[in-house]
Amino acid sequence: MDPTYRQAIGTLLSVYTDIDLLALECCADRISKAPNLSAKLELAHQVEEERVHFRIQEAWLNQIGFPFQPKIDPLQRQKLLDEFSRLDWFDFLTCLQFGIEGIGIAIVEKVASRADEGTQASLEIPIRDEKRQTSFGLLELMNIVEQATPEERKVLGRRMAERLEWMYRYAEKSLDVPFESFWGVLGLSKEEMWATVIERANELYRKIGLDPVLPEIFSCA
Repeated sequence: MDPTYRQAIGTLLSVYTDIDLLALECCADRISKAPNLSAKLELAHQVEEERVHFRIQEAWLNQIGFPFQPKIDPLQRQKLLDEFSRLDWFDFLTCLQFGIEGIGIAIVEKVASRADEGTQASLEIPIRDEKRQTSFGLLELMNIVEQATPEERKVLGRRMAERLEWMYRYAEKSLDVPFESFWGVLGLSKEEMWATVIERANELYRKIGLDPVLPEIFSCA
């Protein structure tokens, strides 16, 4: 494997693997506070899926000679976990299921489309499972939106944008990774990647019945 490519794909995969671990921690913390039994069981299911994802990607990173090292700054990670623990159900779903699983997986899919066969295979199960996780989150959000008045829906749309803005800004300072240069090694431009993010965000907003209100970071990134 070309060293430049190994550095790029190894770092990107390490980020995704660390985010899987973060999602596991967030879901485990939320189980006791979930609004109903179905949600508790779904979060427990996701914890197990994230464990599997971590092990799959950890094994592949070892195989390509790029052992997993956490990429999220430890101090910022704890602050993020503390903040996630305080979120109500709507904001939790917005950040994790909508923002990380729903939008984030679009970035992973784009990277996988340009990656080697081994990396694609390592991401096949995580991509499949995270689409299922997103579906759960969207159904929960849809139920909340359906019970809201037209005016309340506008407020919810703005609230989602504010939460996504907070989370992606937090990611910027928590991940000291030159994403653009690594995407470039795979032949992916910054513009292409953010267009993918915007397209997926608009799609998810419409699925839950809200007019898209995109975070500022999506237009200036």
